[in-house]
Amino acid sequence: MSSVAVLSSAQEPPYASINHSAVNYNGPGRDSGHDLVGSEIRLGLLAPLAGPRQAEGEAMQRAAQMAVDEENANSLPGGRRFALVIRDETGPWGQASAQIVHLVFDDQAVALITSSEGDAAHLAEQVGNKIGVPILTLSTDSTTTQINLPWIFRLGPSDAGQAQAFTRDIYQKRGLQRVLLLSQNDRDGRLGGEAFAQAAGELTAIAPTQMVVDPEKLSAGTMGKEISSAQAVVIWTDAPTARRLAARVREVQPGVPLYLCRKAVEGDSNIANQPVWPVGSNRNADAWVAAAPENGKTRDEFNQRYQQRFGVKPGLGAREAYDAVRILAAGLRQSGINRARLRDALAEVSNFTGASGMISFDHAGNDLTAVTLLKLE
Repeated sequence: MSSVAVLSSAQEPPYASINHSAVNYNGPGRDSGHDLVGSEIRLGLLAPLAGPRQAEGEAMQRAAQMAVDEENANSLPGGRRFALVIRDETGPWGQASAQIVHLVFDDQAVALITSSEGDAAHLAEQVGNKIGVPILTLSTDSTTTQINLPWIFRLGPSDAGQAQAFTRDIYQKRGLQRVLLLSQNDRDGRLGGEAFAQAAGELTAIAPTQMVVDPEKLSAGTMGKEISSAQAVVIWTDAPTARRLAARVREVQPGVPLYLCRKAVEGDSNIANQPVWPVGSNRNADAWVAAAPENGKTRDEFNQRYQQRFGVKPGLGAREAYDAVRILAAGLRQSGINRARLRDALAEVSNFTGASGMISFDHAGNDLTAVTLLKLE
């Protein structure tokens, strides 16, 4: 006699599941024996200090140092002082990971701040998770917080959040259909392009025309035909590449709406503070970036202090780096110089009024702040 297996039409519940909003750390390290010693409370900063993204790294360094100086104006327990320890992520594969190890072991940083570079964020995340070091990253790569590691916190909008803000404005508000998506030939560009295509698909919109850009092969006549037929252009690259692409877009189509990912507006003396169109073209054309809604008073006060000190207007990345130091400082005043207790304090951050917006984290390290569009001027 043969037997027949009968499958229930009801879906069986999973054996186990992870609550993404309640990722926690239940290991050791909170006792006083794990407190870091010394008269300085060192905050590690991993930033691009050379190469094409040098402007981004310099802006991060300026803003972070400004925050450290302001925090040191207020007394700290035991007469300690905050100190910024900076390492350069620029270089061949492996350079960033080596610098992360130096920050953790040689420099004894209690926590690390990383740049907009997704690869650097993942390297720091791996080291931080194995050793137990809080990571606060400016990367928009949402995969950093999707694998449920409790040591990383991501400041600012994710790729998905940016893509949804862009697609709502392009397809729903403006009713446009022919969209050109220019993404860089690296990991961040690929993930950003995928996020935008997915967001467009969720709105049942016509898929964007996507072109992968190699910064080393851009020429004066690049993509003229594709740009001329586009009703909107989305740029998902780093800032140096975005400047060149934006100039080309404005040359071919001065009035086309332009949307730039967060990484495209990093640094101070870049696209965030200078017109993205050549002299003589349509200065009324829109250029947008997705960001958290800004607190005008806090932002303006920071901008004024920053410009008085450094002689330049801060970009979005500078405001986020400044907020990262302030968030860590607030957590350390509560936790003491202990990495595990600091991690717990970061997981509780809610409605923190920053220069880059109102900041809240869930326990998985996601910034819960709503995303809006800011017009670049």
